[in-house]
Amino acid sequence: MRTSASCNKIMALLCLGLWCGMILPGQAEDRPMLVDQFGEKHAVGAAGDGVTVLIYGDRKAMKNSKELGTELHLAFHPTAEGLPPAESAKAPVRPVAGARGPSPEVFVIPVALLGDKIPEPLRPVIIKQFKKGSPDFPVWLDFENILKTQYGAAEGATQVLLFDRESRLRWQGTCTLEEADVNALLRKIEALRVEQLKSGT
Repeated sequence: MRTSASCNKIMALLCLGLWCGMILPGQAEDRPMLVDQFGEKHAVGAAGDGVTVLIYGDRKAMKNSKELGTELHLAFHPTAEGLPPAESAKAPVRPVAGARGPSPEVFVIPVALLGDKIPEPLRPVIIKQFKKGSPDFPVWLDFENILKTQYGAAEGATQVLLFDRESRLRWQGTCTLEEADVNALLRKIEALRVEQLKSGT
């Protein structure tokens, strides 16, 4: 798949965090919270009405994680190719084949594993750096090792978590950039979109 400069810039914010170092459905306040560079808090799970894809990994996985995130975003938002970051983030989702009416969104979100050793006084500085580097596209910041603790982080591997719109974890695993692996992940995401459409709610 092709990648675009704008999507690469968006996903490159993973690098900063990576160099710094199965939940049950429930109410947002019952789930672990992460903050993004805009100061918004996010419960780990669904980012909206659709399929949420969280991508993270250690320092060794940062390049692959960035490229995978870009491929997934473009696969489900093909008109984002070549657009500036602000417009790329707002590109419409590709419809589900044969769907009538709106199709479920796919939220591809990079998570920076910042660890739990960054002193509180330094965290605003790091958040400011993320905001400067990505003023349009949210990057979730994990200062407490929440994802690594709850879902694991294999050394050198790109980790992927798929959540449905009810914040249920539907799949977790690793994904390489091999075509077969990426295509298998794309099929999993599309299957969740089809399932949501069939539910009729």
